Amino acid sequence: MATGSATVTAKTGTSKQVTAAALAGVTSITIDIKRQLIQIYQGTELTGPAKEFDLTGVTTITDTIASTNHAIVIS
Repeated sequence: MATGSATVTAKTGTSKQVTAAALAGVTSITIDIKRQLIQIYQGTELTGPAKEFDLTGVTTITDTIASTNHAIVIS
C-alpha cells in the first residue's frame, strides 16, 4: 500500500495549535470546505485513525508527488 507523509501547522481544536507536526503513513485526506476542516488518515483509507485540523487561518495546502510518494504540507 502506498502511503505519504504530511507536515501540518494548524489548529487541532479550540486554542490547540500544532506547528510543523510530522505525520507518517498517510493513506488519504478529506477536505470539508463547508466546515473548514481537513482530515488526515493513517492506516485504513477513510476509515482508519484520522487526525482533524481546522483550516481557519491556513493559507496553503500543497501535495508534492514524486513517483508514487506524496508529501503534503499544510500551513
